[in-house]
Amino acid sequence: MSISRCLPHDGALSELDLRGLPAPEPLLQALAAADALAPGAALRVWTPLLPWPLLHALTERGLHYEVLPTLDGIGACVQIQRNADGQAGT
Repeated sequence: MSISRCLPHDGALSELDLRGLPAPEPLLQALAAADALAPGAALRVWTPLLPWPLLHALTERGLHYEVLPTLDGIGACVQIQRNADGQAGT
């Protein structure tokens, strides 16, 4: 089994580094950006901790996500994607 690592973006993916912000700003900004995703679009969010409240909220919104380890081991990297049809996922 291989483990993907969260690497700096290559320009094909929007990215937000929220690790320097105090709570609840990382959650609020990540949700605002996720809610604004166009159908089929993806977003990579860097947070200071494993963002359980964010993951729960993404599930409630029907958005797909993957949590990836960071290369530096600081915080978490969450890749979020909206279905191409814009509908909630299953």
